[in-house]
Amino acid sequence: MKIGILESKDFSSDVILFLKNIGEVSFYKIEEESFESFVSDKEILFVRLNYYIDKEFLINAKKLKYICTPTTGLNHIDLKECKVRNVEIISLKNEESFLQTIRATPEHTFGLILSLLRNYKKSFISNINEWNRDLYKGFELYGKHVGIIGYGRVGQILSKYLLAFGCSVSYFDIKDVNSIENIEIEMNIEILINRSDIVCMCASYSKEYENFFDKKYIDLLKNKYFINTARGELLDEDYLIKKIEEDFFKGIAIDVISNESKNKNNIEEILNLTNNHNIIITSHIAGATYESMWKTEQFIAEKLKDRL
Repeated sequence: MKIGILESKDFSSDVILFLKNIGEVSFYKIEEESFESFVSDKEILFVRLNYYIDKEFLINAKKLKYICTPTTGLNHIDLKECKVRNVEIISLKNEESFLQTIRATPEHTFGLILSLLRNYKKSFISNINEWNRDLYKGFELYGKHVGIIGYGRVGQILSKYLLAFGCSVSYFDIKDVNSIENIEIEMNIEILINRSDIVCMCASYSKEYENFFDKKYIDLLKNKYFINTARGELLDEDYLIKKIEEDFFKGIAIDVISNESKNKNNIEEILNLTNNHNIIITSHIAGATYESMWKTEQFIAEKLKDRL
């Protein structure tokens, strides 16, 4: 079988050797061949998040049988079009037992919380700022109430980190989730936001929940911290941008934006806000550690082998 790896940078060498026992492995090199030529004869493709797998993509990949993506979210793939073309998706979705060993996203979320409260973006010393701690005073995490929207794997691990730092924590989830000791459940999002100093979006994305975190919820975040390491499509991004421009929030940290893998998105507009507002943006790196990426690539490769 012909296996193509679209994003080969730092791809696990052990997994490459593993895949060579399954078929012929090749890597996309933009400087050497066209994208259309590369995917044209591939039966299996490994992708991350840089490409949107839609009808136009699949037209060029006529022999494709499997898309392997070491991600839990699948909004970078047109699932309906894949189903029409009998292309199977192999992903991390619903692999809860394995995912308990993957800690990159909750760690990054926790880091963003601390960074907002302690003004790390401004206070790291360089040649453009000065040694003057009075300019960079922030707030302690201890004693703050944190509300978590979506209490799956990421939310649960994050809540343990927060408890260890002396926070009180509550969560909202549409599912019946077993709560960790000392973590409170909230019956609706409005109550959760009103109680919280810090609100973290950790919910899983599916099409039915697109833009569910809309104006009525965003308007409750006045003078609060808000962190999104889930998916940009979960909230009304245009309205969020409008409120950032008004200095409505105490601080915002986002690792995701809507339509990341498409040409049309709000990244330039959001980046333009970073100089004059307390906003931190990272480029969807929450899950991007060497350990997590190598482990998930290995898991997906083994899952592919089982399918075959």
